[in-house]
Amino acid sequence: MTSPTEISARYDLTNGIFNAIAQSYDRTNGILSFGFNAMWHRRMIREVGKVPHQKILDLACGTGTLTKKLARLQNAQTTARDRDSLQNAQTTARDGDSLQNAQTTARDRHSLQNAQTTARDRDSLQNAQITGVDPSANMLSVAKKRLGKKGNVTFVKGYAESLPFSEGSFAVVTVSYGIRNFADLEASLLEIKRVLQPGGRLFILEFSPEKGDSPAHIIKRYYIHKILPRIGWISTGQRQAYEYLRDSVESFPQAAVICSKMEDAGFTEVSHTRLKPGVAVLFTGVKLR
Repeated sequence: MTSPTEISARYDLTNGIFNAIAQSYDRTNGILSFGFNAMWHRRMIREVGKVPHQKILDLACGTGTLTKKLARLQNAQTTARDRDSLQNAQTTARDGDSLQNAQTTARDRHSLQNAQTTARDRDSLQNAQITGVDPSANMLSVAKKRLGKKGNVTFVKGYAESLPFSEGSFAVVTVSYGIRNFADLEASLLEIKRVLQPGGRLFILEFSPEKGDSPAHIIKRYYIHKILPRIGWISTGQRQAYEYLRDSVESFPQAAVICSKMEDAGFTEVSHTRLKPGVAVLFTGVKLR
């Protein structure tokens, strides 16, 4: 089997393929994945939301699809906390009606504490910074148009093997369908670990079809090898881009191998979860404190 490095060397991944498909990239992804792409992103976002994420690096961000969802996650969390605080305040008001003047002072104190907590939470979330990095100028141009002028989101042109950030810059790093395209996976993982804060988390979403001879596995492999590149070609007019997608997915190491590489790079608590219908995997790891 051809190695991922050999496949990357065969294609022009920066100035050719990705720049050419930038405008139709998202629509084609939805078609090729039968809509599962959105479900996989929701799962990834949900996992990110469970951990501290004041500063997020969305690596290989492409057209900013995941970046935008990460930005919406912050607003959703603020809304949930504000709702809880409002419910607390309403409960306090009802209690005040029944408990008379004797509890007015305590009631006001609790309301003030709730208001202060909500304000701190809102300020904390508004200060969260999301940075999208990608080597394709055309992809980043689409991403910037998609996000508009969101003050907490910035985009930087760069490569995973040499990230333009200081050590410990981010609490979370996300990579969505990007590590197949890294010219040097080992070096990229080391760079990701470098820019993560101690205790920071890495989330990788990637295509990694299971091996096997069952009818389901055979159908999935046939789809990836024969049908996927033709649909991508018809949708975008760019045949080479989706031949590359086919080749890179077929040559991508099994999930256990990627976990091993993450551990070799120094990540702990490494795990992977295969997402339905079995062609995508969510990898997670933690930078040791």
